Amino acid sequence: MRSLIILLITLILLSQSAQVIARSGNGGGKEPPDSVNQLKVESFNLRLDTPHDGINAWPHRQQLVLTHLQQTQPDVVGMQEVLVHQLDWLAEHLPDYAFIGVGRDDGKRGGEFVPLLYNTLTLNKLDSGYFWLSETPNVPGSIGWLAHLPRIVTWAKFAQHNKVFFVFNAHFSHVSDLARQKSAEFLVRYIPTIAGDNPVILMGDLNTQDSESAYTTIIANPSLQFIDTGLTDGRQPAATFNGFGQPDAKRIDYIFISKGLSSSDYTTHQERQGELYISDHYPISTLIMFAILNKQQ
Repeated sequence: MRSLIILLITLILLSQSAQVIARSGNGGGKEPPDSVNQLKVESFNLRLDTPHDGINAWPHRQQLVLTHLQQTQPDVVGMQEVLVHQLDWLAEHLPDYAFIGVGRDDGKRGGEFVPLLYNTLTLNKLDSGYFWLSETPNVPGSIGWLAHLPRIVTWAKFAQHNKVFFVFNAHFSHVSDLARQKSAEFLVRYIPTIAGDNPVILMGDLNTQDSESAYTTIIANPSLQFIDTGLTDGRQPAATFNGFGQPDAKRIDYIFISKGLSSSDYTTHQERQGELYISDHYPISTLIMFAILNKQQ
């Protein structure tokens, strides 16, 4: 009888230990083994809030945007054309996400943001910053190379477990070919001064088609060795700018990855409800894998 009691106690203790292990197995931000080496990233020109957009003005679209983000659950999103009240609304409704960025007009809350949103449950932010696409990149609100408006880049250094990578989110000029070309040249020179040899993700609305010189400048850089994730599956990717249904649709939004990274499942999210579009740009996303494991620096 005593032996039976000891056996029952032993089985109970083993069962409790197994439950503790099961509960703690994914603790501390750890992920299942099949997702440890990948992350989902997205670039999304949100379109600023203006009543001139009529049915597609922000108050009509905001729930469609929120539902999209809640369903896709990206690890990091680079947005463009975000006004501060739009950013505040998203922050209120996406409690698992933190936001990085400043207004392009004054380096505070004035003008459009080009923010990075990241999932605090899957990523740790190690550092972040921003600069302007101009001859004086550290001067808030500076305008460069015949652009009509300030253009800003937001960057962050992240860690996912023992892997470190950088994300740069950019929005190029919509009026000046020279500004776009000079912005591309500046970026490929400036990014290594921040990221060093770590893997880099460059995303954003570049207002540039893949036949133009600014795109070629980014792709042809021998140091970063950027790859256009939209081309990795061998198919021609869909247009990203839709103009709320205008006929001049074109691909001007990109996610580039540097050496040390690979990608799959590139998607253009062509979301609309009748005449209501998610934005005048479709968001794009891809899964990114770490080809080389690197340690925090």
